[in-house]
Amino acid sequence: MSRIEIIQNRLSRTGIDLLVLRDQGNIIYAVDSERPVSGLLLIPRSGEAKLLVTPLEGVNMSYSLNGVRVVKLDRGEGYLQRLLREKPAGLKYVEFDALEMHEALRLEKELCVLLKTGSRIVREMRLVKDSREIDKVKRAAEIASQTVSEIASRLSEGTTEVEVASEYDSLIVLKGAFKPAFETIVAFGENASNPHATPSARRLKRGDIVLIDAGSDYLNYKSDLTRTMVFGERLEECEAARIIEAVEESKKAAERKAFPGVKACEIDKSACEVLEEYGLGKYFAHGLGHGVGIDIHEPPSISPSSNEELKAGNIITIEPGVYMPGVGGVRLEDTYLITDSGPLKLTNASFK
Repeated sequence: MSRIEIIQNRLSRTGIDLLVLRDQGNIIYAVDSERPVSGLLLIPRSGEAKLLVTPLEGVNMSYSLNGVRVVKLDRGEGYLQRLLREKPAGLKYVEFDALEMHEALRLEKELCVLLKTGSRIVREMRLVKDSREIDKVKRAAEIASQTVSEIASRLSEGTTEVEVASEYDSLIVLKGAFKPAFETIVAFGENASNPHATPSARRLKRGDIVLIDAGSDYLNYKSDLTRTMVFGERLEECEAARIIEAVEESKKAAERKAFPGVKACEIDKSACEVLEEYGLGKYFAHGLGHGVGIDIHEPPSISPSSNEELKAGNIITIEPGVYMPGVGGVRLEDTYLITDSGPLKLTNASFK
């Protein structure tokens, strides 16, 4: 059964006549595409699904994508204009995954239907990955891990953050990735105190902390990892050694908790407790992790406020960090597949 058919079964059970997808990740998932695709996807309760695409997007597309009919807009025509032309007859209840309120009010009037936004039908399906999705994330993880390991082994004094980030971005494409999963973070020394540092012309010096946060996009599926090391010095002789140890122990505590049925907030709490024991809790500035798949950040959120329970088939990150302004920062992160027997680590970059 195709994903479109599974969605249509859910529409039948809930009485929804038409589901309209605007989010690119939801569209890619629903049509099961291995290349980037965007547009407006119309999925009726029964019958033919249609993907509306712009003339530019449709230049090299056939008239069918995995059984979904591709409808190319006229030049200058908007998606919502075309929706009014392509809508199935007899509509009463329509759901969108994303729609601005002013658009929703206008469409509800023009379509003469009950319209709801924020549909979670496809988002919920995406939470648990199937075997093909898992294989793609595994390959994305392998590419990122191999590349980070190679770069770490070649670091040299005087190189800049920008040079390291650029080398990573180029190498993963040569290994088969579409592109980086997000803007690659490379931070040296005090710059590592910024969790979302932008690579700069800062040059690497002996004794600097080196933080690399990187991922790859393979056939639309992402991976995410972070490694931290001290350049040119034995770790046990460095001031950062205790911080790295604390973050490692925090991450291990979260791993021991990451089983199906456990609430995400409990996993976050287990990691935070370790950092508190080291007196570093106040320097942890973000949630512990997030889901990974077609999007680099997707449910479940691993954070203090998340009551979502992990399920077998979830793919998540665990990424505790300590950030000291003006001094530096340490973050360790891996991508995991949640199984009935616990978390399976998919990213395995060495960084020493």
